[in-house]
Amino acid sequence: MNDLDIVRDLRSQVRQTEERDLREARRRLLVSMTRVPRTRKLPRTVFRVAATGALALAIAAGVTVVQNLGTDGPGTGPASPPAWVPVANAETLAKRATAAAAGTTDVYPRADQWIYVKRESFSSPKVMDTSDVPSTGGGKTESRHVEEVWIRGDGKERARRKEGSKTVTRIHGGEDSRRRFDPDYLRSLPLEPSALRQRLQKDMEDVTPLRGERAVFSQVSFILQEGAPPARLRAALYTVISQLDGVGVEQKVRDVVGREGVGLYMDADVGRREVIIDPKSYDLLGGRLIYLGGAEKSSPFARLTPGEVVSSIAQVAYGIVDHAGDIS
Repeated sequence: MNDLDIVRDLRSQVRQTEERDLREARRRLLVSMTRVPRTRKLPRTVFRVAATGALALAIAAGVTVVQNLGTDGPGTGPASPPAWVPVANAETLAKRATAAAAGTTDVYPRADQWIYVKRESFSSPKVMDTSDVPSTGGGKTESRHVEEVWIRGDGKERARRKEGSKTVTRIHGGEDSRRRFDPDYLRSLPLEPSALRQRLQKDMEDVTPLRGERAVFSQVSFILQEGAPPARLRAALYTVISQLDGVGVEQKVRDVVGREGVGLYMDADVGRREVIIDPKSYDLLGGRLIYLGGAEKSSPFARLTPGEVVSSIAQVAYGIVDHAGDIS
C-alpha cells in the first residue's frame, strides 16, 4: 500500500497556493504582530483551562474522524480519504477500501453457524423467464422480489426463503456446488491480490466457459453478491477487479432500492456487468447488468433499448446467525 498515492489523490482536489495568496497571508501576519494595548489581563488559570478544553475538543474530534474513516483510533492503521473526494478510477477505490479495512480482523462463522444474506432483485419483464416468477394476478409478472439466503459455515448446506413465505427450503450442497462462495471457501482465499487472482483463475477453470479476465470478474462479482465476504477479503477482491484490463468506473450509480454508490464495470458482448460499492463504508450495495446493444434479432435482449437495465440486485442485509431461518 503506497500512502503517497492517497496523498496525491487528495492534493489533486485542492487548488494550489499562488503568489498572491502568500503576499496576502504575509500582510495579515505583519498586521497581527503590531502591539495592541490590552485592556484586561485574564488570569493564567483561566487560560490554562481554556487551552485544556480546546485540546480535549481537538482530540475528541480527531478520534471521531478516524473512527468514521474505518479505524479503531489514532495509530491503529491508515485512514482512507473521505468519501467526498471523487473516485478517479478502480484502483483508487480499491486502495481506499484497503486502507479502511486495515487493522480489522475478518470474522467468519463456525462450521455450525450460518451466513445470512437478504437481497432484493429486479429483472426486466422483457427478457425474464416467467416460468418460476410469482404473478400478481391477471397474468402480470412481478419483476421485483426479495429473497433471504443462509449459507452454512462449512459449505455443506444452504437454505432459502422467498418473500411472503414462512418456509425455509434446505438445499444440500447447493444448486452449483462447484462454484463455491461459502464461508469455509472464503476463509481459504489469500488476501494478497496477486495470489488471490491466481487462485480465482484456477478455481474457475472447470466451472465456466469464460476465460481470462472475464472469468475473474465474473467470479469476484459472484462471491461479493452471494458470499458477503468480510472487509479485508472484500477489499482484496476490489483490488483484483481494479487490476483487470477493461474495468471502468461509473459515478453515482443507484442500486435497485435506490442507494447511491460507485460502479465498477466490465463490458462483454452485448452487456455490461457492474458491481456497486458504497463510497463511505466500502460495503457492496449490489450489482447490475446493462444492455449495450448489438444483440441478434432472435435474442430476448433485442427487445431492450441500449442502456436499459436487464437485471439488478441489492444486498440489503447480511450477518452471522446460529440457525437457518434466523435473521439476527
